[in-house]
Amino acid sequence: MITLAISLSLCLSILLQDSAVQDEKFQGWARKSESENKVSLELVSRRFQAEGKPDLWLVGVAHIADASFYEEVGLLLDEMDIVLYESVRPTGSRPPAGLTDEERIATTMKSMDFVADVAMKSTIDAGALPETIEDVFSNAALIDSRLSVWVEDASVDAWGRPYSIQIDGENNTIAFWCFGSDGKVGGDGSAKDLVVSRTIEFRDDALEEDKQKGMQEDLADILGLEFQLEALSYASPNWFCSDLTIGEVEEKLIEQGADSAILGIITGEAFAAKIASGMMKLIPLLDALVGGGIRETARLLMIEMLSMDGADQMLEGIEPELARVIIVERNTEVLGDIAATIEIVEDVSSIGVLYGAGHMKDLAERIHTLFGYSPVEDRWIISMHVNPNDSLLNENDLNRMRFALQYQMHKASEAKKSSEKDDVKAEDN
Repeated sequence: MITLAISLSLCLSILLQDSAVQDEKFQGWARKSESENKVSLELVSRRFQAEGKPDLWLVGVAHIADASFYEEVGLLLDEMDIVLYESVRPTGSRPPAGLTDEERIATTMKSMDFVADVAMKSTIDAGALPETIEDVFSNAALIDSRLSVWVEDASVDAWGRPYSIQIDGENNTIAFWCFGSDGKVGGDGSAKDLVVSRTIEFRDDALEEDKQKGMQEDLADILGLEFQLEALSYASPNWFCSDLTIGEVEEKLIEQGADSAILGIITGEAFAAKIASGMMKLIPLLDALVGGGIRETARLLMIEMLSMDGADQMLEGIEPELARVIIVERNTEVLGDIAATIEIVEDVSSIGVLYGAGHMKDLAERIHTLFGYSPVEDRWIISMHVNPNDSLLNENDLNRMRFALQYQMHKASEAKKSSEKDDVKAEDN
């Protein structure tokens, strides 16, 4: 049984790397609580104050959790004037911009490709061609509440003009036009027209199995939990995506010398991701074979891992360069948006930052250094719970599993220290 437990824990650790809890000596961001027949993982939402600035809440979340967790988080965020949320957005989903004509053309083309791709997918799902670009926005929202906002953001060219849309019902095509720097039909150089089109292939009966889900969404279904992107309302007008794009993450991974293959795991396209997804789908089968307990065991393992001291090493020990991009670089984007909100937006009394709990230690330190914020209030919320008596692990199994995971973290930490020493020696030579 302990072998099964460790195998499950390793599978889950791959899926939850971005949510690894980084613990502070006096103020942690996650904790395990135990009562009679109940073990829970609690995450904290922490309020910070600074003189002359709006209250700032760091709202730590897990990507999968109990429905009640998202209900409480949603109620808290309803109190915020501005919510900045985590979501690595598709390349081209930012509003086009640039200092030179070349940059404006390049960013506009990226955005046009993004808008066209969303228009094609949402049209296929809707089963009918749109009549206006507003129809594209509303259809996109049916796929993902975030998409509608992103498509609307990306539907204005780098010169500040909305794209024109052309629908050809006879050939089932959708085309988006940008008329360049002069805003007129025709032209050369930066004034040249840009056009991106997609041909729609409608399907009479789209098979349910064609609808692919991400790993975390799969895991939520299997374990009877809710998926963050489905449980929270990202379409609220005061919610804003504050994150890098997939293309920007990839560029920073390359700059840091990290393996950009991690993007394949995050998006579910990599072979390792498909293996992990396949392993997860065995959980219901195993549960039926042993008469129950596998789901509860998986939940218990998640609680143990995410509440364990030094759980942040699970990510850092794998590759420091990767951790820097996934945590620090993305946090830098959030900090820039916080600064802009404080400086520019009027009548804001509260800002909520909705991010994975693994980001919070770094964010808390930097908002203190940059803006003078200090913590003043904690709200601990149960993210998931389980009756340990329903799992397949006894106390001895849990102790052995804890030892195995702690040993892995220790070895990863030692390997990291050894690598750093080698780097210093190489620089000295």
